[in-house]
Amino acid sequence: FAGGNGFGGGAGPTGPRERVTKRNRDGPVDRRPGDFETFGAVMVTPKNFYKLMETNQTALLFPGGVREVFHRKGEDYDLFWPEDKADFVRVAARFNATIVPISAIGSADSANILLDPEELVDLPFGIGDRLRNSSENTIAARFDKSNSDELFVPPLVTPSIPARHYFVFGKPFHTTSVDHNNRQTCMSLYSEVKSELRRGLDDLIVARETDPFKDFAARLAVERLSGKQAPTFSIDELNK
Repeated sequence: FAGGNGFGGGAGPTGPRERVTKRNRDGPVDRRPGDFETFGAVMVTPKNFYKLMETNQTALLFPGGVREVFHRKGEDYDLFWPEDKADFVRVAARFNATIVPISAIGSADSANILLDPEELVDLPFGIGDRLRNSSENTIAARFDKSNSDELFVPPLVTPSIPARHYFVFGKPFHTTSVDHNNRQTCMSLYSEVKSELRRGLDDLIVARETDPFKDFAARLAVERLSGKQAPTFSIDELNK
């Protein structure tokens, strides 16, 4: 989760400028300056998300978690949301929050995956064992999973030519009329949010092919000569 908040060590007028380098289930330990907390990140827990919504703050949530971030070869922009976990929708509905799906592409095209996490933990000479042990010693982000259920090992990648990043904000979902105690209704809304985010990804993947400055060299040349950001495709290219 991320939010411009002042509780739990987050950024803001009341938040300290420091980071957490180690955590356990009782809280953060080993603080040093810098890192995500400075920008408003808080530890991923149901309690923290509830507290963000309860205090009417904006939060950025990644339902796909570690599995989605550390995706495998051939899984660019695939979604790995839990099939039966609509908890964030229920909490949002509890406080009448508005859910806005944000679709983004570009990062997965800026690197080439050489080895998947599963391949890395199978490496010989003790390398794989050390990576697996490190993953199992990292507290799972999901409260209902053990540390070993989430493979907290990034794939081995080589950088490629930086791809242009594209973002689109999807249709907002208002929860004022959603009963947070109705699991079926919340699950239905959860599916709608996921579908809207998926639609945004698919639209961007197609629309960027019409961007005259999608390629790095052309974009860089135009921006250096003009001193301005190179234009992109027309918004009309979306939702076709």
